[in-house]
Amino acid sequence: MTASFVDVRNLRRVFDVSKPWLNRVLEGGHLEFLKAVDGVTFDIRKGETFALVGESGSGKTTVARMVVGLLPPSSGEVIIDGVSMTNARQAQARQRLRRRIQMIFQDPYASLNPRFRVDAIVSEPIRAFDLIQGERDIRTRVGELLSVVGLHPDDGLKYPHEFSGGQRQRIAIARALSLSPKVVVLDEPVSALDVSIRAQILNLLRDLQAQLGVSYLFIAHDLAAVAHMSHAIGVMYLGKIVEIGDADTVAKTPKHPYTQALFSAALPSHPDERRDEIILAGEVPSPIAPPSGCHFHPRCPYALPRCSSEEPKLLPESGRLVACHLYPK
Repeated sequence: MTASFVDVRNLRRVFDVSKPWLNRVLEGGHLEFLKAVDGVTFDIRKGETFALVGESGSGKTTVARMVVGLLPPSSGEVIIDGVSMTNARQAQARQRLRRRIQMIFQDPYASLNPRFRVDAIVSEPIRAFDLIQGERDIRTRVGELLSVVGLHPDDGLKYPHEFSGGQRQRIAIARALSLSPKVVVLDEPVSALDVSIRAQILNLLRDLQAQLGVSYLFIAHDLAAVAHMSHAIGVMYLGKIVEIGDADTVAKTPKHPYTQALFSAALPSHPDERRDEIILAGEVPSPIAPPSGCHFHPRCPYALPRCSSEEPKLLPESGRLVACHLYPK
């Protein structure tokens, strides 16, 4: 079994969404808190991809930002290669950890500074961490990185506006790889791209993973891409993981009613494959005042009386963990 490189333990993030104090006094309001992430636990193994899926507002991107260190958790812990990212107090220790984990953002048009040439964009992390001394060596490294992602070294002299969306995402990948990270967080890396080039970027990411042994945390809505890219999948609903396990197991034989609905609406892996789409009733509840018991019970076609009052625990079921009162039967 491959050892895990990232361990996320009981991660929580709460946002204070209360109105300003004076408004609360005048209007008789009260404090309100939004539990964006509520007790999420998973691990990412070396050289493998762990995907987090779920509807918008489920907490996936908040988890990603906490894992990479852009957002502090309210509680819980992120452990990278045996060292706690959350509790690393010394600046030097945090800097060493941050070199090991990088992020590729959703929008390649917004994540690249239009005022900088590509060589400056890709070399910025190298200069920030003072990894290479000498301009010639830095230019050589940038040229190598651009070649690795399928661009020409001379492209370093151009500006982002001279490239297509897919090429810009390749530049963002080159920048993320400049520090030789062990983990890369992919936050919807192809959702802003044309359908015709999404497969190219996903295949590039898979090739780089095989070549460099890097691990991925893959945040996505595209379940076909998730099934293609991932070794393990975690399904989130209103800040909680409701099902987690091996990618093939979860994608092909989902157990949680929410997971079943998600994958029933995904594109089939083969044109001849037939599946019945499950239409969920209602809208996603407000994360400020989520339903009691199982958060999914107001939309669940199989809800039991206990679902409205008793929160299910993640328990083993058919080779994965499921948080549902339907199991064990």
